[in-house]
Amino acid sequence: MECREPALVSESDTIVMHQARPYRLSRSALRLITGMLVLAVLTSASGCAAPGRQVVAIGSYDMTEVNQFLSSATPTARGMALVVVKDGKVIESAGYAKFGPGTVVDIGSASRWLAAAAMMTLVDEGTLALDDPVAKYLPEFTGDKAAITIRQLWSYDSGLPATDTSIDDRTLTLEECVKRIASGPLPSLPGTTVSDGSVSIQVGARVCEVISGMTWQEFFRVRITEPLGMDSTSFNLMGFNRNPDVAGGARSTAEDYSRFLTMLLQGGVWSGKHILSEQAVAQIEQDQAPASTIAETPYTTVSSLLPSTSGARPGLGMWREDADPGTETLLIASCPGTYGFTPWIDYKLNLAGVLSMQYDLAKAAYDIMRVRQLVPQAIAAGLRFKDVPATSWAFTAVTDLSARGLVTGYEDGKFHPDNAVTRAEYAKLVCSALGVAPDAVTSDPFKDVTITHWAAGYIAAAVGKGWLTGYPGGLFKPDEPVSVAQALVVITRSQRWNDTATLPYADVQPGYWAHTFIEACFTKGIIKNPDPGIESGGKLSPEGHCTRAQACVLLSRLLALKP
Repeated sequence: MECREPALVSESDTIVMHQARPYRLSRSALRLITGMLVLAVLTSASGCAAPGRQVVAIGSYDMTEVNQFLSSATPTARGMALVVVKDGKVIESAGYAKFGPGTVVDIGSASRWLAAAAMMTLVDEGTLALDDPVAKYLPEFTGDKAAITIRQLWSYDSGLPATDTSIDDRTLTLEECVKRIASGPLPSLPGTTVSDGSVSIQVGARVCEVISGMTWQEFFRVRITEPLGMDSTSFNLMGFNRNPDVAGGARSTAEDYSRFLTMLLQGGVWSGKHILSEQAVAQIEQDQAPASTIAETPYTTVSSLLPSTSGARPGLGMWREDADPGTETLLIASCPGTYGFTPWIDYKLNLAGVLSMQYDLAKAAYDIMRVRQLVPQAIAAGLRFKDVPATSWAFTAVTDLSARGLVTGYEDGKFHPDNAVTRAEYAKLVCSALGVAPDAVTSDPFKDVTITHWAAGYIAAAVGKGWLTGYPGGLFKPDEPVSVAQALVVITRSQRWNDTATLPYADVQPGYWAHTFIEACFTKGIIKNPDPGIESGGKLSPEGHCTRAQACVLLSRLLALKP
């Protein structure tokens, strides 16, 4: 009898066991928010609102500790909203007190990340180059100021002062404001000192006006808010503003900003369309001033709370909070605002966030960082499924595999633990669990597994290692359910075990085709007796279909044996 082996994957890039349902909130959030976490903590201008959580959408991760922490902060913040999005799915959305994810707030310096992205659309078009001198577009910049580059403007490395009173003068146009800046001082030479401030961003925005022939507000609307559907985001504070504070004057919402961060996480793509090129996104995220001295960043007073010991480095309009010390690969990026609105992206988790409060950023820094610690902890704890409660025999194993990123789920929030596993699914799950990459197939592995089959590479890899075999006639039967015996055979083969034991199962006797493989798994503790959910009444039912829950338990036990 030929051994037929198991599976546990759906036709997506991970074993699909739980995918959070997309949510729709206000008219400004009619499309799916993808790719990240958005957290908004807001302050009411009036009296303190009563604490209370308003759940907008239910997620699949256990955010209890996050919600408790945010609820406890409500009397101080007077209102909060939390939206969590990871791997393209909303996993938590909740409002606290009077605020929700669609509440419009002043986002302060978080405006700069948005503005830099708008500027980079010109770089994508070829009408602007980052190393162009500012004098090419603004001839009023002369002397040492003429050599300031576009790159230096957007990375706080221009040498211009941090602030200028002309930015707050609403009687001026942006053009007039920048001309005053051009006639002002240059505290340090361009390209020598990074100092967080708003003046250089104001100049950079004026360059965009000159090239595009539009006002900054119109340019920003056409390049960013309209294509991303950010209906509640603008620089039009209290009506049309001829001299917008580009570095700190935008208003937005958590759900709006989440669209922007999603686009960045997706390599510049939103709803199937490129807002920015992948190269532009990568440029925004690079250290733009590696040789310059860091004089001041938004984190100067709270540097001890940062994950990196080397301090923040400037990207374009944002800050590189943490990077791999060996490769400089960006791990965490953020752009905190004066009033606490703090968007961030965690590239390790494919997750991002925004924290907003019209409070004091320095005073709120601990709370901001605490939330940013709690959310990854909830992610690391694994997914939670409606049909796999904590009392389930498979709860620990399913949670283990979801925390490892090996399994996810369905849009209904369920795991469907009793569903059978297919051969193709199991090939992918075992390969993924054991760190085996899919083969680069150049021809059809089997007659019924073409080169375009979603699991072709994993099937080829598993067959090549001798873990699975095909059927006569060149068939693999990828959609056929696998049995418990077949699942155990694959595990034994993958480890090359040959241990023997006396089996306690009445339905697995010597002479049974998989007897020796099952012996090895029993010896290693992959199966036990008693073993609720795997065996029943002293019987293993080896020819029964291997379920999703059973496959998770078997592989979780296998992984527990690994050093």
